[in-house]
Amino acid sequence: MPAVQRQKGFVFLLVIVVIAIIATLWLATKHQGLISAFKNEEIDESLMALKEVKRRLLEFSVLNPEIYLTTTTGVLQGNDKVPAVGYFPCPDLDGDGLVSGLESSCGNPLISGNSASGFVPDPLSAIGLGSCTGGGSICTGYVPQEIDTRDVYFAPKKRYFYVLDERFSTQNVFYNDISGVGPKRYAPLAPSRLEGDPASASSSLDSFDPILRLNEVGKYVALIIDAGDNGLDAANNDGDNAFVSGRGNKYLKNASDEIVGVTYDPDDPDIPGVEYDDQVVGITYNEWITLIAHRVCGEHDRFSGDAADFDAVTVTEHWVKDYHATDNPLGSEWLSWGVACP
Repeated sequence: MPAVQRQKGFVFLLVIVVIAIIATLWLATKHQGLISAFKNEEIDESLMALKEVKRRLLEFSVLNPEIYLTTTTGVLQGNDKVPAVGYFPCPDLDGDGLVSGLESSCGNPLISGNSASGFVPDPLSAIGLGSCTGGGSICTGYVPQEIDTRDVYFAPKKRYFYVLDERFSTQNVFYNDISGVGPKRYAPLAPSRLEGDPASASSSLDSFDPILRLNEVGKYVALIIDAGDNGLDAANNDGDNAFVSGRGNKYLKNASDEIVGVTYDPDDPDIPGVEYDDQVVGITYNEWITLIAHRVCGEHDRFSGDAADFDAVTVTEHWVKDYHATDNPLGSEWLSWGVACP
């Protein structure tokens, strides 16, 4: 075979190889693009589902008086038995979808200097429930599926993890009317009771900001966590009040705001950090108070001033009134706070 023909054959073969390599790379890129597109769509759907659970929890919080307006047999309660607005259900600790027994009296009182206190579930002391067995293992509860006696639905059982500033939990044993005869206007939820540095508070009866933190930002009332198939990230399962969401260069910090768990130079941008893949949606204090303010101010207008619809409410117990000066001196204080309504 002449040399020229051999050279042409080699060039032709080389072109075919190059085309094959380019085609392979193109297909690989398209394949990765499709995978990324499906992955992004899956993440978006998961986030939408989390936001829907958040909406249901907020709806429950705003509508507490209506939800508990009757007994479980449908008999209307008197004004002195109707709870105030603003509370959320306790976490489901055993994964059965319901809030019952010890779960329905949740609380973990703030202990000064203890970052594992002030929110529920108690990460160390909820003995015998779910992953909290023995009182020595870390415990994180789930968003309950439902409160069946009230026809309220939140999420599929054992699907989303859930943590909550304890002052916002229904039937909190540390704030209940100790006489047991009145409505359990559970905790001091007036804005005046939710301001201040938690580190300066010595007990749950002091005033301090909502205690939960997400991605190093504070003042979260509640957090809903989608852990995916691999369980909670270590940073979200360590028992303190600081949580992280999403992938990225996030460094885990302890209660003293010190970096832990990784050796690094904070001024070196090439350090990759620690990746987290839990998706977390939070309810901030500002989101909560905005909705509650609309509700409280609307109710306040109905029984105060010249155009009051319900004058009698000012002299009988009602969910917006301060409650039980002796048994629960902090009460809910919504009536006095409502004076500031426009």
